[in-house]
Amino acid sequence: MTEEEQQQQIPLHTISADVAEKTPASFLKRIYQRLHAHSGIWYMLTANIIFCCGTFILKLIPADMFDIMIIRFSVQAIVFGSYAAFYKHYNLFDTNGQPIASALNVLMSSATNLSYLAAFYFLPLSDLNTIKYTYIVWAAILSVIFLKDRFKFVNGISLTLTVAGLILATKPHFFIKTLSHLFDVSNSNATITTTTTTTMATASVIISAAKVSTLYYLGVFLAFISSLTKAIQMIARKQLVKTKQPYSVMNFQFTAFALIISILYSLIRRLWLPEPYPWKWMFTVGILIGCLQLITNTFYAKALKRENVQLLSIIGALDILYACILQYIFLRLTKSWMFYVGASFIALAAIILSIDNHSMNKKQREKEKAMTNNENQKTNV
Repeated sequence: MTEEEQQQQIPLHTISADVAEKTPASFLKRIYQRLHAHSGIWYMLTANIIFCCGTFILKLIPADMFDIMIIRFSVQAIVFGSYAAFYKHYNLFDTNGQPIASALNVLMSSATNLSYLAAFYFLPLSDLNTIKYTYIVWAAILSVIFLKDRFKFVNGISLTLTVAGLILATKPHFFIKTLSHLFDVSNSNATITTTTTTTMATASVIISAAKVSTLYYLGVFLAFISSLTKAIQMIARKQLVKTKQPYSVMNFQFTAFALIISILYSLIRRLWLPEPYPWKWMFTVGILIGCLQLITNTFYAKALKRENVQLLSIIGALDILYACILQYIFLRLTKSWMFYVGASFIALAAIILSIDNHSMNKKQREKEKAMTNNENQKTNV
């Protein structure tokens, strides 16, 4: 055999390997590997969808939300408490040397969830999620005040976008509807009798619109409280995470306290409006939502272990989109273009802050790595 023939001859195992790489099984394996490399994103997307669906269900149930929350928080408190006490052998009431941060975490977590539910009485889920998503900006501002972080130009841009987005997303429906009705009615009547009727009709429209507007902006206020308390909760949890406080203990303390508040509210409400407890809805829907929340918490934890926090915060903006889709499917509720512009401003503000935080954390890690390498070099010398 000549030298050229030896060079042209290809080993059989090489051909087999090439053929194997082109088989559908290997192609699917590569896709699986790539998807698994970013599994944190899929966990976050799934958790967001489950959370939105679990929350939206409450709008379709003929029972008080806080009655259902009694069972939901009971399920969560039992699971978190059992896991922390019997499996991990943690002290459920340990503050880990951070009593103020622990108290803030319990109070703010409960306030976030309960004010979110209270706002849901008066707001569509899309509006509620839009306002809730501003917590990222408020957390950055509060970090400047309480954690002595430096206020940067990026913070100013994000704050401006957030305020503009809130104004556009929660536009004054009352004035727009009233003025348009006045304009239409005034042009369609000419006689004195019809003018009197028009005045009475206009007055009734104004009164009804005012009632709707008042309830809507009460919901906006509660949603803003929810976003602000969530921002404070983030700062408190940041301090607790630094001291290695277990998430299961933090979640048990919050759900147990929220359970107590829900029971107290339910009892006080029945002093003024006596009515029986809807036990059927409470147990069926409450257990369902409690289990969905546990799945959501598990997926959030898995996502945090696999992906960057800033990236997951950006993905959280999809809650607004999920809410709009659910409202259209079940309630045929659509939103105006102004709402989407305002929601985009709020999401853009959060994205800008998240990218800035990511770049800062990356620079900090590179700086720490360089310092570690220098120390190792000095030690070797």
